[in-house]
Amino acid sequence: MPEGLLEQVVSALGESLGGEEAPFAKHLADSLSLAWLEVGDDRLGVTKFEGGHNEMFRLRRLRLPPGEIEILLNPVLVEDKTLFRHTLAHEILHAAGLLEHDDAHEQLVDSIAPSPSIEDSPLLQKLRSQVLGEMSRKEWLCQNCGFTYARKTVRKPLRCPKCARKL
Repeated sequence: MPEGLLEQVVSALGESLGGEEAPFAKHLADSLSLAWLEVGDDRLGVTKFEGGHNEMFRLRRLRLPPGEIEILLNPVLVEDKTLFRHTLAHEILHAAGLLEHDDAHEQLVDSIAPSPSIEDSPLLQKLRSQVLGEMSRKEWLCQNCGFTYARKTVRKPLRCPKCARKL
């Protein structure tokens, strides 16, 4: 684990949320372990609780220690230190008991370990290329001017790059 990251996450949790939403934060130093996901897994990270989903919610509600918590990270993250730190911070927040992927979760992760932009991350560029390669739609044709727009993003463009009409 990167030096100081766990302490930074726990400190940020205490400052912004308190113990209500992150009841496991005080137990992380004793119960957290890291491991690698299988090569080829499509997830960047996952947090597993010893007792399973229902038991974790019960322990959270009763404010009891969570037992063993394992964070599994994808080995491809070794290629990108910034994305590794961001993903690990994200999973540590889950381990602390912050379970929802809401705006508060996203802002907290970004304040601790900002996500790299696609331009700065070779790994994100590689993942984007894989996603685009697997999509069935490779281009769009403008019905107004006939311009063929080759797909470069996951989302459909709003307007034709040539005549600016809506696609």
